[in-house]
Amino acid sequence: MMVELTVAPGSTDAFERAFAVQAAAVRANEPGNRLYERLKLRTLADSYTLIEIYEDEAALAAHRTSSHMAANRPLTAPLLSAPPVMHMFTVVPHALGPIDGRAIA
Repeated sequence: MMVELTVAPGSTDAFERAFAVQAAAVRANEPGNRLYERLKLRTLADSYTLIEIYEDEAALAAHRTSSHMAANRPLTAPLLSAPPVMHMFTVVPHALGPIDGRAIA
């Protein structure tokens, strides 16, 4: 999952502190979470991208309903200037096989 976040002007420091608490809770309490990283865009002020990878749909559901997320959402949500934009992905395996009928060595 990739989540685009736009922080209200002047709220960057508060957002980063609140999000650090949230990220620590995810890492400590969610064994099904494989990656939870916030990236700050260099080209657009006050913009972040959150990259999240979960073991399966059950791990994602556990994340969404966890007590630590319920506690942290009210701390980060007021600092956003727009609703988060979520992108969901499906992993496409790197399968090796014939290309145009030819075997791959």
